[in-house]
Amino acid sequence: MSPRLAPLTLAALGLIGATAQAQTTPLSFYGTVDLGIGKLASQPPGPPNAPVTSVTGVHNGGLQTSYFGMRGTEDLGDGLKAKFQLESFIRADTGASGRFNPPGPPQDPFWSRSAWVGLEGGFGELRLGNNTNPAWLANVFTSAMGGNSLFSPSFRQQYNGSTRGYMAQDTGLPNSVSYSSPNLAGTVVTVNLQAAEGSGSGNNVNASVVHRSGPLLLAAAGARVQHVPVPDPAGTLDEQFLMLGASYDWKVVKLFAQYTDFKDKLGNLKIKTPHIGLTAPLGTGQFQLAWAEGKTTGAASSKRTTTSAGYVHPLSRRTQLYLMVANDELPVGTAKSYLTGIRHTF
Repeated sequence: MSPRLAPLTLAALGLIGATAQAQTTPLSFYGTVDLGIGKLASQPPGPPNAPVTSVTGVHNGGLQTSYFGMRGTEDLGDGLKAKFQLESFIRADTGASGRFNPPGPPQDPFWSRSAWVGLEGGFGELRLGNNTNPAWLANVFTSAMGGNSLFSPSFRQQYNGSTRGYMAQDTGLPNSVSYSSPNLAGTVVTVNLQAAEGSGSGNNVNASVVHRSGPLLLAAAGARVQHVPVPDPAGTLDEQFLMLGASYDWKVVKLFAQYTDFKDKLGNLKIKTPHIGLTAPLGTGQFQLAWAEGKTTGAASSKRTTTSAGYVHPLSRRTQLYLMVANDELPVGTAKSYLTGIRHTF
């Protein structure tokens, strides 16, 4: 090779190598489409004495709220990675984006499920943007029905939305910084700070500690919430809660338990919510059973008892049929729901 051509050849090879590395950076498109037919009933958002309403027809998300997303990772060397994730909810029954039909809660931004960029390394993982609520994830890990927003008793009672949970915060935390520690002997600590950004209120803090050891999972989570993030109406809050949870898998049955202590200092309300549940193999599928009872004291006294059951039958690794039923006894009446449907992941 000519000495004069060598630098040009090396530069060309370097460019080709960089292009190949960029092309092989892992990037994936994925999601879930979940639709069922049946009746959904609950107390809608609004006045405390709003009556129970029900809708019979095709509904979105009987097991999991439909969504799609993309994520990617770039290896920066020396154990450091750059990561991003963008996810959008979709109402597959109508084709609209977001989770709620008008006149429900304020409509979701397009990338409302996740929208963040971050770095991962030996120090753990740091993310900036719209991050998943770590306290909600601890709830999912210790609930027999996981993140089922329509039928999980702990989800229905605690997280706000179409089923009127009491917590102001959502499953996603926009305008936030999230840090997760490295896995230390099965334990991961996650802390999220959600900036007030000129709302006139304080910052929100959410945190969780999750420990996995064989069939055992232990979780503790808590939050201090001082403002309502967009797109919800602006307002000042002072909410605090602590959740303790666990699950244990005996193979023939997996047991779940939670206890949440919630305080709304401005509203002078306290709500204590125990939750228990189980999953068990049934044929080739899985049977689910869950119960929660929230007792409110302070400025008002009430009790809400929710019992749900379901069966999930796999047609393949990515496709399941399901049947879900729930009996939700609210202070204003009883909401009975049932849904049968199909979930497909891609």
